[in-house]
Amino acid sequence: MIPGTRVPFSKRFLHSLLVPILIVAWLIVPLDANANIVQALNIAQNGTVYQYFCYDSQPAGTNHLRVTNVSMAIGFSPTSATVSGTATTGVTLVARVPAAPIVPLAQARRSGILAVATCPPDATNPFSAAGSGSWTLGGTVFAGFLDGDLTAITTASLPTIGSAAIFPNAVCDPLNVGDVYGFGAGAASCTDTQFTTEPSDGFTLNAGQGILFVYNGNFFIPPATSGTLNVAGGGAGFDVIGVAPSTSTNDATADQDTRNVAVTTTTSTSTSTSTSTSTSTSTSTSTSTSTSTSTSTSTSTTRAIPTAGNWGMMILALAFLGAIAWMLRARRSLLR
Repeated sequence: MIPGTRVPFSKRFLHSLLVPILIVAWLIVPLDANANIVQALNIAQNGTVYQYFCYDSQPAGTNHLRVTNVSMAIGFSPTSATVSGTATTGVTLVARVPAAPIVPLAQARRSGILAVATCPPDATNPFSAAGSGSWTLGGTVFAGFLDGDLTAITTASLPTIGSAAIFPNAVCDPLNVGDVYGFGAGAASCTDTQFTTEPSDGFTLNAGQGILFVYNGNFFIPPATSGTLNVAGGGAGFDVIGVAPSTSTNDATADQDTRNVAVTTTTSTSTSTSTSTSTSTSTSTSTSTSTSTSTSTSTSTTRAIPTAGNWGMMILALAFLGAIAWMLRARRSLLR
């Protein structure tokens, strides 16, 4: 450039934006660089609830996802079902999904770790709502709460999945709004310190993996009635980065859903009596109950997205102020 010549304003303006844009890009990418847990929720005609978890395997720097707490609440009207998920990042990571009223352990079962290429499952993993429902995942068809490929969530499948227990502790439920299922020894880890060793409780999901939980929703539906079955649940954990054995928690993640379906149950009773002259009488009674859910389903999904810590937000704000300063300087140079 010849000394004394004036740089066109458009070029100077673009140059003034270059540095702050690079700074902002450098900040934003790491803030969003975490693996997110994803929940898929289905309800069968008889009220059986299917809850599937996987993670989106983004970004490339993620090693795996550590799921530390899961929840499911089921209530039949007028009883509601609620879930209150939280996922925040910073020095202290928080990942929790307390739900109320939480389903008793005896009414909850699970699969092992499944190999499913897509997250969430797509059309190659079909779900059928007929009867007690069926879902094809990882080459296995799971049909109903008592399916033989499911096990009680209180059963440990070591070393991958520990025995489940219900935790209403202050860490996972500081507002006393619900409970969670934790897995393994000790209380469920709903908080952790960023860039430290991942929690030992819970279970690991790698890219292309998932897990299915099935709940006996029919248990909560009274016979011979009609009303609404309310369902709310979620899962939470921590994005783990690095290369083993030097891995650490990077971010918190949680996903939650609420659903409700209209339900009608009918009960029919038939009685037959036979009497002979010898005064002996035999009576037989049979009772059958059928449950059906209507096809109208309302779904509300809340994805809890990690937010930037205080230092990150401060640096981000400084970057924007820098951009404004560069633009003002360019404008003053043009007016000289």
